[in-house]
Amino acid sequence: MSDFHSINAEQGLYVLRSGAGYTCVGFSVAERWARDVAAWLPSAAVPPGLGAFKPGTIQHYRVYRATMKAGANHAAATRSRCPAQLAPQLIGLEGKRVEVTAPDGARSRFYVGKSTGWLPVHLEIKRRDSHGGCAVHLPAGATVRVI
Repeated sequence: MSDFHSINAEQGLYVLRSGAGYTCVGFSVAERWARDVAAWLPSAAVPPGLGAFKPGTIQHYRVYRATMKAGANHAAATRSRCPAQLAPQLIGLEGKRVEVTAPDGARSRFYVGKSTGWLPVHLEIKRRDSHGGCAVHLPAGATVRVI
């Protein structure tokens, strides 16, 4: 746990060392990711303690980290990638341009990309000649249309 720095209970964050600075992961994000990765893992590979500790505690953070490490190890051993963080509506649309309409009518258009690594996410790439992108957030009830 060399990356662990502190717990910011007020903002619901685990504060982590990152290079010469810091980064954070939210309690709810750590909980969701650990549960999603655990669901992908064979049951024998799931670290003990998942769901046993309250988010915002050092014990919860340790279980989250152990689960993520188990996921990385399983992916390396099986040469697979965990699809848990991919948006189901976007699977198979990688490389295509889409329009997302949120329930409030807001629209956004982008090319669908996918990050590398054992736990990929879909990426929102604004133009075909862009390099990189940010993780896609699809609001509940959003519709996706290929354009």
